[in-house]
Amino acid sequence: MFDLGYGPSGLISIAVVILSALLGLWVWFLVNRASVRADEQIRLLQEIAEQQRQQTALLKTLAKSARGDQDPNDDDDLSPALSFKGFIPER
Repeated sequence: MFDLGYGPSGLISIAVVILSALLGLWVWFLVNRASVRADEQIRLLQEIAEQQRQQTALLKTLAKSARGDQDPNDDDDLSPALSFKGFIPER
């Protein structure tokens, strides 16, 4: 029953199991780290997209006020295809 650890072939098999466990832990660490970094990048890209939406709205308001339009909050001139509301950048 305990003869697996005895002899040269038994020690080799135990070493292979330990090395494969360490390799598995290393791969898990790398995948987990990449996942966390990807989540952080997605969050940052969503923040950038929101800031760009705010800047676009501000530029529209400034452009309409510079032209002398009456209603600076009117967004009916944009077609739905050009509206980026709800736009989520791809990974």
